[in-house]
Amino acid sequence: MSTERVNIDTVTPDITTFWDWMNDIELLETNGNDQLVVGYDYFSSKFSPFFGKTQYDVDVGDMTTQYLMGLDREGNPVLNGIEGETRSYNGTDYTYTGISDVEIVQNDDGTVDYNITLRDDIVFSDGTPMTIDDVIFSMYVLSDPTYDGSSTFYAVPIEGMEEYRSGMDLLLNLIVAAGPDNTDFTNWTEEQQTTLWDAFWKGGEKFAQEIVDYCVDNGYAEAGDVAGAAAAWNYPDLAADATAADFFQAMVDAYGYDISDAGINLETAGTAISDFILAELGDKAAEYQAGVATGSTVPNISGIVKTGDYSMTVRTTRYDAAAIYQLGVTVAPLHYYGDVSKYDYENNMFGFTKGDLSTVRDKTTQPLGAGPYKFVSYANGVVTFEANENYWKGQPKTQYVLFQETAASDKLSGVASDAATFDITDPNFNVDTVEDIKGYNSNGELTGDKLTTFTIDNLGYGYIAMCANNVCIDGDPASDASKNLRKGFATLFAVYRDTVVNSYYGETASIIQYPISNTSWAAPRPADEGYETAFSVDVDGNPIYTDDMTEQERYDAALQAAIGFFKAAGLNWDEASGKFVA
Repeated sequence: MSTERVNIDTVTPDITTFWDWMNDIELLETNGNDQLVVGYDYFSSKFSPFFGKTQYDVDVGDMTTQYLMGLDREGNPVLNGIEGETRSYNGTDYTYTGISDVEIVQNDDGTVDYNITLRDDIVFSDGTPMTIDDVIFSMYVLSDPTYDGSSTFYAVPIEGMEEYRSGMDLLLNLIVAAGPDNTDFTNWTEEQQTTLWDAFWKGGEKFAQEIVDYCVDNGYAEAGDVAGAAAAWNYPDLAADATAADFFQAMVDAYGYDISDAGINLETAGTAISDFILAELGDKAAEYQAGVATGSTVPNISGIVKTGDYSMTVRTTRYDAAAIYQLGVTVAPLHYYGDVSKYDYENNMFGFTKGDLSTVRDKTTQPLGAGPYKFVSYANGVVTFEANENYWKGQPKTQYVLFQETAASDKLSGVASDAATFDITDPNFNVDTVEDIKGYNSNGELTGDKLTTFTIDNLGYGYIAMCANNVCIDGDPASDASKNLRKGFATLFAVYRDTVVNSYYGETASIIQYPISNTSWAAPRPADEGYETAFSVDVDGNPIYTDDMTEQERYDAALQAAIGFFKAAGLNWDEASGKFVA
């Protein structure tokens, strides 16, 4: 909805969650029943550990797969998973186990070695043993020059990664980057180019229509009002009779032919622009998802080294705090997602032809791995799982788990009514939901004879965003005047956060002052040096509020501070009327 976002307000809601049981799902019992039904959000069938994009699709994949390395309750990596580690959290000791050990060695030359040892008794759900070759295969998929999933494993400063990924790109990306008027057909034919651009415009129209539908469904525009939906999406200049094609053209005018997440896809209402284009290509989609060599490249990643059947080393060129988290990849079975005949580590063959992930993409809707459950089917809005008898922690006690799609508005009734269809779900947690839950329980509490409620702090936050390119002075979003303009608005928005959040969430949310969830170890704390309330100083750097101010006095002080910012932005203030004038 904007080309540049600025965080100005954050709130951390306490939401009902069922993911606590995911950590110990193999121990879950259902009072003699062999089936657990979970009320879920809508899926898009991308259940692959490589290409899942929505969190709901990723959750489906996570039921069936196994990560190389786990995390504890504070988000810290578990490096000794084979023997297990015991760590304290909120006064209680917990033991964490995993399928690997990771030794981190910082070398004298600044490089860092991550020595990984894999358990030798893990098997996938189909009974095939897991080896380090499966890990290497998974890493090479995520590192392929044509990989376009959500993982950023390739961004880890692994030795040789940049050289391996250079000199090749997706045919789709190359044609789009060249533009519709390209006349150089060295790497593709004119027919391929024409076909792609036809799909680009048709897919783009559907991309825009999805935004319109989203706006209509959420009350931002009337049915059929493309211009109204576009205005709600920060495109206010479309004609009253504009079509979805006109809307997409406006996006192209804004971003050019950049379909990346920093370009047109920034506007998505759910489905990526590339997915719409590929859908229009139909049977030819795989052709445009193949890699095309455009320069020199190397056959392997020198920093990914196999040292044994169950061991390997990953070397990074420098220390990177995030690297250890990225290395905990999902271990996907080579024999299922790849081609065993194309795996020969010594001869730089890693389970697929470099630049061609078609065999991996073919399994996107049918996940398989070493997780606690086996994927059975996705039909009629229900994902069905069956317990994995080969799961390394032991077969789960609940034989079947069903993820059933449902509208957010139906989640609570779906688990609480006499004709309940779910055993567990996660409704939007706000004041109304709290009262409804208490109403279902005879004791008037969140936990009672009908419902049991667990709340945890959500590792996320909500915020208000401003488009810097639109909220600016004289078209220069980076000028001091533009920054003061935005600070003025932010000051006004920020002072009302308590009122707005308390009226909607009540005690189920808290205000935060920095763009990071309070559940994170890195979140600033009030006792930290330099900690301050968001947007609480005026244009001269002086505090706006005092501790003894009433609510109304705070509102008045914020208004005066905002006036100061707007004056500094160059707006004309009329003292007589007490208003800004043209």
